[in-house]
Amino acid sequence: MGVTVTDFANVRERAAELRLTLSSDLAILPRHFSSATSAADLVHEADAATLRKLLNNAGLDVQQLEPPGGRLPSVVQKSADWISPTIFVGSLLLTQNPYAIQVALNVLASYLTDFLRGRPSGGTARISIVVERTNRKTYKQVSYEGPPSGIKDLASVLTGLRDE
Repeated sequence: MGVTVTDFANVRERAAELRLTLSSDLAILPRHFSSATSAADLVHEADAATLRKLLNNAGLDVQQLEPPGGRLPSVVQKSADWISPTIFVGSLLLTQNPYAIQVALNVLASYLTDFLRGRPSGGTARISIVVERTNRKTYKQVSYEGPPSGIKDLASVLTGLRDE
């Protein structure tokens, strides 16, 4: 299992630059979000819509970033591993409802356990979560690579970043 924490672009400013509406403290970011020169460079991971539906069914208000009046294309990447769409967690959600983070991670871990069942060595999940720190000036990206069972343990890493 590997967890790394790195700096990330200001998600709220970046969404505005790309003319994407960010109206939720839990959102699925498109691929190339931090480096795209325009919304035309963005695509969603193949499982972004599935993940949004699973989280919504668990009672979480999650948004998939899209341009106003349009939809971004999806991209399928063939791999023995499962590569997550990048998930954004706003500071308000972290401070006012940290239980929602655990629910989201549990939903994700359960889905991936089923999805990767039967793969050699149980399969590997690669997950990226961007956390807005409480001071709203910095953003951290938590990247995880390992078995689905380790996903549930990310909650303590995420909440630890909130006040760091």
